[in-house]
Amino acid sequence: MDNRLHQQFMPEEVIEEVRSRTDIVEVISEYVSLQRKGKNYLGLCPFHSEKTPSFTVTPEKQIFYCFGCNTGGNVFSFLMKRENWSFVESVQNLASRYGVSLPEKELSPREREENRRRRRFEEIHELAANYFHELLLNAPEGEPGRRYFTKRGVDPDTMKGFRLGYAPERWDGLLNYMQERGIQPHELAENGLALERGAPDKGGGYYDRFRNRVLFSILDRRSHTIGFGGRVLDDSLPKYLNSPETAFFNKGHHLYGMHRAHQGIREKGFALLVEGYMDVIALQKAGYPNAVASLGTALTRDQAKLLRRYTERVVLLYDSDAAGIQAALRGGEILRNAGMRLDIATLTGAKDPDEFLKCYGVENFEKALSQVLSYVEFKYRTMVKEAPPQSIQEKAELVVKLAPDIVKVNSPIEREGYERFLSLELGLTLEAVQREIARLENKKPKNEYLQEYSHQKQVSSGKNRDNIKDATICKGDAVSPAPTVYLGVYRTERMLLRLLIEDISYLPRIRAELGESFWKVPAHQQIFDYLNQEGRLPVHSEEMVQSRLASLLLEEFDISQSERLLEDCIKGILSTQAEEKVEDLQARMAALEKSGDMAGAMALLKEIGERLKRGK
Repeated sequence: MDNRLHQQFMPEEVIEEVRSRTDIVEVISEYVSLQRKGKNYLGLCPFHSEKTPSFTVTPEKQIFYCFGCNTGGNVFSFLMKRENWSFVESVQNLASRYGVSLPEKELSPREREENRRRRRFEEIHELAANYFHELLLNAPEGEPGRRYFTKRGVDPDTMKGFRLGYAPERWDGLLNYMQERGIQPHELAENGLALERGAPDKGGGYYDRFRNRVLFSILDRRSHTIGFGGRVLDDSLPKYLNSPETAFFNKGHHLYGMHRAHQGIREKGFALLVEGYMDVIALQKAGYPNAVASLGTALTRDQAKLLRRYTERVVLLYDSDAAGIQAALRGGEILRNAGMRLDIATLTGAKDPDEFLKCYGVENFEKALSQVLSYVEFKYRTMVKEAPPQSIQEKAELVVKLAPDIVKVNSPIEREGYERFLSLELGLTLEAVQREIARLENKKPKNEYLQEYSHQKQVSSGKNRDNIKDATICKGDAVSPAPTVYLGVYRTERMLLRLLIEDISYLPRIRAELGESFWKVPAHQQIFDYLNQEGRLPVHSEEMVQSRLASLLLEEFDISQSERLLEDCIKGILSTQAEEKVEDLQARMAALEKSGDMAGAMALLKEIGERLKRGK
């Protein structure tokens, strides 16, 4: 959310009060096991895989920073990154937790109506879930549902944990229940729980959408019901009937079982993604609280993003039939594009995880999980099984088809592993496979990345927090490279910023001698702009800025002689600017010489000499 938007109803002083009342160690401890070390706390970084703790929380400055992946910021940016919340959501969550009252935003009539409709949607679905659930557990009418779930191995505690239900074989069971509680039939129809028979002047009326079905309540992370999935108890069609899309329910944005699985995924370190509701229930009951399922549709990008909040690894457990294999390939593509590590488990001898657990037990299921295939290997096995390559040309086509998946791999070791795998499987040399994949990679247009720094070499141990060498700022091959940021310039800018943070009264002198747009590092420019405009550090800014700010605050500078340091920093930046101007003049002089304008070139040569003399 734009910083200007949240300020309209969330003033800076309120945000600062929330931040000052928040115990950053307490909040982050819910996600990371922290151990005290002096004034700081250390733990394993939740944002990248590591064995040696490099994640630091500094309560004195209310910041966190990881020296391994260079991620840092304040408590708001931590929650934004970890939970994928907006800035406002992070502030609201902490304000509620630590008892800070937030000002109400002035709502437009449209927004007030939207909020009213949302509250009504939630109220209606909670009542409907209670109706179906009570019928299943306690009513004589619910006996068919109880028999079904008991036969599938679902006990009453699991029924309660997942708020399972039963819709009786009646046309108006839910309608009557709701009308007794002030909910009108047209409201049920608007929220996907009833259907209209026809025009009112032709008899009209409404009837229940779900009838003679066991119901799976779709719960959000707060365990609030937002929809239902219904399964018939006989052979009638459709076998499954789901709540329709509404203004407040989109199947592609949610995963079944996530109300319990979000914690299980964190604990296990990966998500088990399956197809069916019963698969999730069976797996979670068997000791796999990290199991979730899509809601009767193919996996969507939004569902992949939802998983990405909690883990970087997903194990797919789709059905072993042809449709399940294709679903695994499609889902795998979406998950890989979301930047996730993907493995696929094959359960032989059963059509789905629920059946496999019943037939072979947890021990064999665990064994299957230990023998997962990577997405590339699974895709290769599937393609070879469908059409075994016979000729050299067919083998070459296989490499071409798998190349797009291999070039997405970031790890050079993992990439070479896949290339070596293909060479061994197809009887080709490793060099040939690598050349072919590299050729195909070079033909593809490269995405534009803002790759601010090269992290190829560590310059020093500890003092250079961002581990950079002289680095070029660029946006891929599509645009011209920007100038190199030399390490000396980078360090000078950091020192100058730190002095300014420690004493904002230096701002007028810096502006007077250097201006306002002299910074070479974009994150430094953004921090300076905020200090220049607001007179204090930014509480909310983009991730790179927060990380750079956190590393800057943790750096151990000796600023006891701040006046002398300030003067040295200003002189250093002015000297660099003068050198750059000379380089520009030299480039122009060379261009004039090449064009034959020797008089113009000699004039520039004279000016360069005068500038160098003044510099000395």
